[in-house]
Amino acid sequence: MSFNHKTFLALIPARGGSKGIPGKNLAPVGGRPLLAWTIAAAQKSQFLDRTLVSTDDAKIATVTRELGGEAPFLRPKEISGDDSSPMLAIRHALEWLERERGWRPDYVVLLQPTSPLRTAADIDAACRLAIEKGADGVVSVTEANPHPYLMRTVTADGRLADFMQ
Repeated sequence: MSFNHKTFLALIPARGGSKGIPGKNLAPVGGRPLLAWTIAAAQKSQFLDRTLVSTDDAKIATVTRELGGEAPFLRPKEISGDDSSPMLAIRHALEWLERERGWRPDYVVLLQPTSPLRTAADIDAACRLAIEKGADGVVSVTEANPHPYLMRTVTADGRLADFMQ
């Protein structure tokens, strides 16, 4: 489904090598694997044209497919480490899609599986906002109470800015 002639790819990065909580992306949360909540929200979105799970783990890929998701490749180990930027996973997925499927979306919606309370309505609101504002990107934020130097604020025009300037 395209909105205003724009296409949206949801990319769910789900590494297999979590050290803090081994097997985190497949760990049961509310009776389902953690990853299942994000796949379900993406499947219910009105805006997403395609949803891919980018993983380096064959078991995560298998569970993704069992949940009705798409995991058409395994991400290389060299871009799947603790310190690997999500941008590497995004670039890898985009290159694969263009090479193997001849498709390149207008927008990439990065959906971390560690945010299981995000809904399809949240995803759709972000997509709608990106189109309406002509934004290059949209980032979800929540009220928090960290140190003021780490905090951000939302300006009157909807942009993020340092709280302490």
